[in-house]
Amino acid sequence: MQMFTEERHGVATGESFFDFGRSAYGTLEVELTADFDHLVEVVIGESCSNGSILHEHSWRTFIIDRIVARKGTHTYKFNIPKFYPAYGSVFPYTPTPAEYGGEVAPFRYVEVNHYYGPLKVRRTVCQQDWDDSASVFESSDPQLDQVWDFCKYSIKATNVFGYYIDGDRERQPYEGDTYINQLGHFCCDANFETARRTMDWFAERPTWPTEWQLLSPILAEDYLLYSGDRASVDRWLKWLPERLLDNLEVRDGMITGQGRIRDIIDWPEPDRDGYVFGEVNFVPNAYRVGALRAMFNLTGDKKYQERAEALKQVMRKTMWQGELPEDSPNAGHTSLHTAVFAVRFGIAEESEKAALGKFIRSRGMQCSVYGAQYLLEVCGACGMDDYLLELLTGTGTRSWLHMLAAGSTITMEGWDNLIKPHQDWTHAWGAAPANLIPRWVVGLRPTKPGFADYILDPHPGDLEYFHFRQPTPDGCIDVYYEDGKASVERTVF
Repeated sequence: MQMFTEERHGVATGESFFDFGRSAYGTLEVELTADFDHLVEVVIGESCSNGSILHEHSWRTFIIDRIVARKGTHTYKFNIPKFYPAYGSVFPYTPTPAEYGGEVAPFRYVEVNHYYGPLKVRRTVCQQDWDDSASVFESSDPQLDQVWDFCKYSIKATNVFGYYIDGDRERQPYEGDTYINQLGHFCCDANFETARRTMDWFAERPTWPTEWQLLSPILAEDYLLYSGDRASVDRWLKWLPERLLDNLEVRDGMITGQGRIRDIIDWPEPDRDGYVFGEVNFVPNAYRVGALRAMFNLTGDKKYQERAEALKQVMRKTMWQGELPEDSPNAGHTSLHTAVFAVRFGIAEESEKAALGKFIRSRGMQCSVYGAQYLLEVCGACGMDDYLLELLTGTGTRSWLHMLAAGSTITMEGWDNLIKPHQDWTHAWGAAPANLIPRWVVGLRPTKPGFADYILDPHPGDLEYFHFRQPTPDGCIDVYYEDGKASVERTVF
């Protein structure tokens, strides 16, 4: 764990406002020098307007503490109440590590009101171990660099509880969030402890979306490729077959959410691009094809490969019309998500990618910050380099630069407060570019455990140059691109 203190100071004239530059999980102390005992109000928060912390209908931090300032110079600890998740005891949540010495909250701003005189405010930032120098990305596009820095910091700042959490609204690990968060962490720092702990959490606590349980084998495969830790994967193989959800099969090997397990497609609902639900749905079954293939890669057991191919053919027979797949049998509608996952999990044939790519491009960013991960992966897989960079550096409402313009310094749960009013601003599932830039723009992806071997397939678009450093368990890989050529330097420690 890492803890460090930042200080701001000044002379107050009734109302004081301090900005620490970026939000971070931490605690606060205030040093006051008073001529007499009196009540002082201290406020911490994540968003502001015109030098005042905002308190809006959302899950962004807004906490007030009233301190009795005693005569003389004294230091007071700001009281952060014990955390309780949005849904109470319905879902388990990760506790604050005792090593931090109390509860933490994400905040950037501090107000001190009803006080006159010299004062100091000290924020102690709390996070898990992190090496900022382990990864580097710089390019000829300042906006792309800005998005990288924003998303890398988001992975770092939310890595505070020892698990990949979904944000400060629930502080619970979800497989969907973990897919993005884990890949981002692997691309930014070769530290695998949080990933191990999170997978161990899922062994006993699978979450409710159909697709996210199906991500479990894919999480294990990615973990193995980046870490090389076969022992942990062998331990997880005892429960991973359960996450193939054989008990949810309804016909021809296809599954549908039942009981507490429900098909999610994407979240929030306005980000589903009009998806038409049926008895069985294309997207969760595409995830299942991916999960079966991941199980084959992890075990070498050909039965998983055969099941994946059989399910693919059933899906093509029942949910494919002309050039495009349908959301569900006889739906008569193709959402962005159905087209994206047809490519992402190999339901589409190579000859069909051009038509699917054209359709995907026509839909824009009609998905959530979570769905954007898969959309941009597919842009890379379909060779749409220009569109990949266009989406990464866009400035519209559904963009990472828009999040920054809105005042967030950690990625949001949704693209905008108007799309998801009750969101938090500490959601690393919004930090997909932390892995998309290394894996698809740079094009560096491991093909054997522990980065023993890798593929380099750059998608630079109109970039004139870039440099990326990938941390690995035994050193780093530097990729340099300039004048249309890529070169690699590998350093073994």
